[in-house]
Amino acid sequence: MGGYRERVDALEAVWACWAEIGAGLSEQQWSRATRCPGWDVAALYAHVGMFPAAVADPPAGAVKTTAAPVTAVEILRGFNAPGGVAHEMADQVAHAAVATASSLDRAGLIGHYADDAPRAVAALRDRGATSLVPWPGANAVTTWDEAVRIVLMESVVHLLDVLDGLERAPEVPAAALRETVHLLAEIAEPVSFIEAATGRIPKSPLPVLR
Repeated sequence: MGGYRERVDALEAVWACWAEIGAGLSEQQWSRATRCPGWDVAALYAHVGMFPAAVADPPAGAVKTTAAPVTAVEILRGFNAPGGVAHEMADQVAHAAVATASSLDRAGLIGHYADDAPRAVAALRDRGATSLVPWPGANAVTTWDEAVRIVLMESVVHLLDVLDGLERAPEVPAAALRETVHLLAEIAEPVSFIEAATGRIPKSPLPVLR
């Protein structure tokens, strides 16, 4: 598993894929349905497209906390627990993605990745891996290293959704896939994951995300 710099490099490569794919899409392809119910390709571009600008320009002000920063695993376990944000806010998130996709032209959607993403990557490279950032919805802070893990995972998972909707091969940079697999495996309960992965038990601990 790579460190902070390697994760930032992987995120840069994945966002470049989003930009390249978007630049070549026809209007019909932008409107293709995906395996995320109610989300077309444009909605996925809008949803993931919120990350580059948020990373480049996080909320101003010092992070004030006496609590230890939470990890990506802790955040995602909390979000995906019964009654967690991933369940309670699913409809709101979907509505926001569809509305944003409708409000932007295609150049605007691509611009998240062609324009905002390079600024975000440059900002990440200037930050320390252990510097703190609030994580929305978690009422806690995390480190930029852990935040990048979540953003990279979201960008990879939804890129695969886009490629599936476009009926294209799941070609994603290898380093990004590897980092995403590591994070998802960490979210799962360790013993049941190992037992299921090695064929010792028939019940799978997956999925770990909504």
